Amino acid sequence: MELTLDSAFSTGGLVGHLSYILLVISMLMRRLGPLRVLVILSAFVAILYDWVWLKDPVGVFWESLLVLVNIAQLTLAWRANRRARFTAEEAAFVSARLTDLRPGEARRLLNRGVWIDGAPGLRLTTEGEPVSHLVWLASGEAEIAYRGRVFTRCRAGNFIGEMSVVEEGPASADATLSAPARLWLISGAAVRRLWRDEPELAAALEKAFSRDWREKLAAHRPEAAEAAA
Repeated sequence: MELTLDSAFSTGGLVGHLSYILLVISMLMRRLGPLRVLVILSAFVAILYDWVWLKDPVGVFWESLLVLVNIAQLTLAWRANRRARFTAEEAAFVSARLTDLRPGEARRLLNRGVWIDGAPGLRLTTEGEPVSHLVWLASGEAEIAYRGRVFTRCRAGNFIGEMSVVEEGPASADATLSAPARLWLISGAAVRRLWRDEPELAAALEKAFSRDWREKLAAHRPEAAEAAA
C-alpha cells in the first residue's frame, strides 16, 4: 500500500484504522475482560488488513499470537470464576463489600488474608502508630477512641484501618474490640502491593471503603447527637 492520503482513506486503509481504533478503545476499559475482548477484535481486524492488503506474514503471525494469548487469559479467568468457592462468612463478605469483583477475583483477594477470632480488649489499631493490617469485622464490635475518649463504634460489616493502611500512615485513633468478634485481616504490605500491581482489586476495595465510610458517617450521627445531649 502506498504512503498517500488516498491510500490512508481507501477501503484497506479504513480497515487498518479500525484495528487501531479498537485497540485505543480497549485501553479505556477499566476491567480486564472487556479490554481483552476488544484487543482480540482489534487483532482479528489487523490480521485481515495484513493478509489482504499488506500481504505481511510477519504481521499476521504476531497478531494471531496476540489473539491466542488473550483467548487463553480469558479462558483462565473463566475457569477461575467457575471454580471459586466460598464459605458462608466469605460469601457474606463478598456480598456485602466485594460486589464489583468476579468470583475468581474475590477468591484471589480473600486468599491474601486470614480469618481469626478476636476477644474483647484486642487492640486493632493504636493512635499515632503504623497500622499493620486492614481489618473487616464479620461480627462483633470495636470501640474507636481518640486521646482516650470513645467517640464511635465499628460494627459488623465495617472496615478498620482502611485509610491509614493504604497511605502507610499512623492510625488516627485507637480501635479496640468491645465484644467477641470474627475478623478478616490482610497485611498492610499486601494491601499496598495490591494497590500498586492489581488495579481491578484495588478499585473494588476503594469502592468498598467509600460505601463503608458512608455507612459509618450515617451511624455516627445519632451517636454524636446522643453524646452532645
